[in-house]
Amino acid sequence: MQKYLELIRNRRSFYNLSEDTELSKEEIKYLFEDVLNITPTAMNSQPVRIVLLFDDKSKEFWNKVNETYDNTIKEEKFNGFYHAKGTALYFIDDALIKELEEKYPLYADRMKQWAEHGCAMTQLNAWQALADENIGASLQHYNPGIDKWVKELYDIPENYRLVAQMPFGKILDVPEEKEKAPIDKLLKVID
Repeated sequence: MQKYLELIRNRRSFYNLSEDTELSKEEIKYLFEDVLNITPTAMNSQPVRIVLLFDDKSKEFWNKVNETYDNTIKEEKFNGFYHAKGTALYFIDDALIKELEEKYPLYADRMKQWAEHGCAMTQLNAWQALADENIGASLQHYNPGIDKWVKELYDIPENYRLVAQMPFGKILDVPEEKEKAPIDKLLKVID
């Protein structure tokens, strides 16, 4: 258990990134493929879709995100996103969710939520797998402001809903620890 907890401790948000990763693009692609294949989803529905952007395509993405938000992304964060090796765009296939809602009407009101759970687990597993390879990442949410042009620019099906963006790359520095809430506010034990 301690080994796993140590792995979790090493996974955190890294913002100052570069493209000089020890893993090649192909190895990173395989890492994401493995994560998609091994992460559980409700009813094995597999609603998560990922688009990987590398190098110049990732830079182009972050330039366009910053432009969309009138160049208001903090410079330190933007530079880390821009200089990262790549960016993973996470989507949920809402057409698949609709099919599942129709197929399983008893659970129809939960399918979207369960798809979100599967996407969250996929994000965390990818983030953890990257961390295990000494590749830093962070999870960003610039949607829905970027949804329209992302679909157009990358020829994304209309039924894919953008959920999150994950820039990843070589860790250049470690940010300060974030303050945590008192544990007794987060955990209640009943014997």
